[in-house]
Amino acid sequence: MIIAILLFTTVFAFPKYKQNLFVTKPDSLKKLAYQLSIASDLSVDVDQDQVCTWLKEYTLTTTQDAYYAKLASSFLEECQADLNIEYPKMDQDDFESIYYNSLLNGLCPKLEQFITVGGAAKPSLKKQDDSYKTAAQVYHLATICNGKNVHEGIQEALFNFQEIYDGVSAILDRDNTAAVTAQILFSFFTLNITNIHPKLQDILRNQIYQQTIINFLYQRTLVLGSIDEQYWITKLFQLNQVNTIIYPIFQDYYQANKMKMQINVKFVNFKGEKVQPTEVYAIINNQQDHLIYTPIKSKDFSGYFEIQQTGLLPFELHFPNYVLKYTIKVFREVEIEEVMFDIVDSKTSKPNFHHSVESGELYPVILKANEKSFLHIIIKTKNQIKSQVAIRLNHPQYPSASTQVFAEYDTKRKIYYGIIDFGDPDHITPLNAIYQVELLLADSNVIPKRWSFLKIDTKFQAQTTFQNDSYYKLPQEIVHQFNQEQPEVPFLFVSFFVVVIVIAFLFFLKLLSNLNLSFERLPKDNSTIVYLFLALILVLFFVLILFWIKLNLIETITVLGILSVPLVVVGNYALLALRKTEKLD
Repeated sequence: MIIAILLFTTVFAFPKYKQNLFVTKPDSLKKLAYQLSIASDLSVDVDQDQVCTWLKEYTLTTTQDAYYAKLASSFLEECQADLNIEYPKMDQDDFESIYYNSLLNGLCPKLEQFITVGGAAKPSLKKQDDSYKTAAQVYHLATICNGKNVHEGIQEALFNFQEIYDGVSAILDRDNTAAVTAQILFSFFTLNITNIHPKLQDILRNQIYQQTIINFLYQRTLVLGSIDEQYWITKLFQLNQVNTIIYPIFQDYYQANKMKMQINVKFVNFKGEKVQPTEVYAIINNQQDHLIYTPIKSKDFSGYFEIQQTGLLPFELHFPNYVLKYTIKVFREVEIEEVMFDIVDSKTSKPNFHHSVESGELYPVILKANEKSFLHIIIKTKNQIKSQVAIRLNHPQYPSASTQVFAEYDTKRKIYYGIIDFGDPDHITPLNAIYQVELLLADSNVIPKRWSFLKIDTKFQAQTTFQNDSYYKLPQEIVHQFNQEQPEVPFLFVSFFVVVIVIAFLFFLKLLSNLNLSFERLPKDNSTIVYLFLALILVLFFVLILFWIKLNLIETITVLGILSVPLVVVGNYALLALRKTEKLD
């Protein structure tokens, strides 16, 4: 929602600006002139003799200095600065030179050539910030040089864009400096462009955008910005046009009495003063139910109108030059007429309901209850609106020992009926204490209510020992343990192992070649052991091949260690068998 305008103090207070006026001699003519202008706008008294002395101490070297000296002297009645000196000639390619020469001498240059599409200044300018600053100066001069060509140039520049944020508002942006924004908005408020296109009028008069910028600039008065910012913001807020911006203020929710919702809309200006717009249209369109409420038109708008619908409703407010689209939440208020209650000693006992309170009251007597007791409650309402109603027993010390039950709606009797069984272990924690009995009323389309109307003193024979309050606690965060990466075996060690393996393997082949093995010389009576020995040698070859393509060093050493045991044993037997065969031959 639009910021709370009612919290604003008087617009023209500007305490920060007042505190900063002429504490010491300003360090530039520009600051001196701008501070004098601010003092004049804010009706602040200044020591004119002292300021005049300061003014005469400055050295004028540029047209810009001369303009600020002239501006400053205009606020000092008996102080005239000497402006009769030679200044540099006006540079037609430098808009700063054109700007200050025009202000000083009252010239009106051909501004239309500086007004380009989008509101920026000369296309040759490369920096965006310089473009915005020059645009502000162009439109400022346009308020003085009020010629036809200037008007046409502004219209052409602004109307070439169809979207509202592409034209004027492209430079009225929070991202620009507040000084440039205030200067441009000041110029647009004071421009008197005749025969302007209706669509362009809508752009220039768009109050939603204007109020956003105005609010932003007003917040800037709470801090002490640059002297340019202070000067242009102060000039802007002196304009009567600022006070014509109207703000609608809505309530947070809307109550419904007797099945009708009363909507209150208050209008204020920027000062927070109540204003009364004319020709107000209020439209509510409920698309879900296809209900369109008749527009309300009143030249003396009271600020109130009624509807017969609850929930989220699209709302439109129309008055001159302003359309507000807003989604409002409409509630109904359930008015409680009476609450009757009684405590009985058994489930079959019939309550008499001889205790009662009216809305908002607290029953003066504390009732007694034990594990055999039943609390019966009847809630009567003035308007029959079905909603959620709960009855809660609040323990004075342990919130988790509190309990809550829902009251059912009796459609025939048009009442809410609730029962609390003090012996029910699922609802009641047997603790001796004085409980607060609360009535809770809540629903999506009603105004919530919470009302404590009764106290009950419980006496349980078998009381539970309650050490601490058992609020639900979040489980401890699970810290995942990830396997750490195995450290790699050093390269030198691997190389050494490979060399050793290769040497041992070559030595092993050398020994095998010395055996002169052949199928013809295999022992005939014990050939199995030799075949097994040869098979183990093949397995050894296979392991070494796997070492190069799949196994790592640790796995290879492990496999070779296991394989070495049968290889040694079987190898000895095989060699003995071969030796016997050689002796026989």
